[in-house]
Amino acid sequence: MARTPRETVEEFFERMGDPDERETVGELFAADAVVTVPGARFEGPDAAASFLAFLEPRYERAGKAFGRWTVDGDRVVSQGTLHGVDNDGERFEGVRYVDVYEVREGAIRRLDVYNDLAVEGVVEA
Repeated sequence: MARTPRETVEEFFERMGDPDERETVGELFAADAVVTVPGARFEGPDAAASFLAFLEPRYERAGKAFGRWTVDGDRVVSQGTLHGVDNDGERFEGVRYVDVYEVREGAIRRLDVYNDLAVEGVVEA
């Protein structure tokens, strides 16, 4: 049975949270996927790998506290807060985020990430 769009997004979060599985997130993305984050855009079959490479040096580690989920057909929106450790070893928490996913036929076709990491001083703009 095919996953629902939300189940696909939840699988993405599970893999991102597991260092042994993180490199497999590309399997969840369409070949023509587009990923946008504050300060960068990635497209095509390597979008997920480029997205991961972009995130790696930005902080030591980060996690999400899920707040609200909104599902409207193929669009899944996750809102909540980020927590973790920045590159100076300082802990951060309560940093707002909104992720907007478009999922079709079990594959993430678009991911737009919005967060306050730069506003909160966790990363440079």
